[in-house]
Amino acid sequence: MENKIKSIIKKLSRLGFSVKPKKTGHKDLVCGMEASGDLFKAEYKGKSYYFCSDHCQKQFIANPSEFAD
Repeated sequence: MENKIKSIIKKLSRLGFSVKPKKTGHKDLVCGMEASGDLFKAEYKGKSYYFCSDHCQKQFIANPSEFAD
């Protein structure tokens, strides 16, 4: 199955499609991973914070002062 997926990804990339998420430059303050775009975002004290998943976003929202400076 893994070989079939890799084959499909190669074919798509040859056609100009990208299957990798674009780099955002935002770091998830909860887990330290790179945030995957602005899908998971929260505002705190006038600043925007980005997250890799809804799980990390929910943790931040529950206690933002623990993660934000």
